[in-house]
Amino acid sequence: MKHPFKLVYIGISVLFFGVLFANAEHVIDDSKNPGYLFVISGTSGSLDGDKLTLNSVPNVVYFTDRPHRVAGHLSLEKFVESWNKGVNSFKADPPNAVLSIFGENESKNTVVELMNPEVKAGSISFNVKVLQGEVPKSVGPTSLFVDLYGENAGVGF
Repeated sequence: MKHPFKLVYIGISVLFFGVLFANAEHVIDDSKNPGYLFVISGTSGSLDGDKLTLNSVPNVVYFTDRPHRVAGHLSLEKFVESWNKGVNSFKADPPNAVLSIFGENESKNTVVELMNPEVKAGSISFNVKVLQGEVPKSVGPTSLFVDLYGENAGVGF
């Protein structure tokens, strides 16, 4: 086996896409105002200048840390609608994210700052500022792990 973690990457991808393709969309309940983390997975992506695009993204997975342990998914549109909400919104203080690119023989992680999300035909784009690492011009299967939104950010959904 050339890459010992290949099965782990495949397993993670299957888990994420299994959750992503579920039919019902959950509604985020911020009554206890937990912090939410997000995972956006796509089958491919590209970087054009400072514009990062992930393709074939059906939904966004969200989850909270303990003790709340809430998880679910929401549409790309709802994710982008929430971008400007609250005093300390993602628009006011752009989130950091880790872009994990899964290759056949290697994986690569890059830390980016996300700004100005746009949704178009199952794809999501962000203006990005690379904080650490590099983003290739085009990528295959990719997941974007987005920073905390909510409790510690001072705002809920």
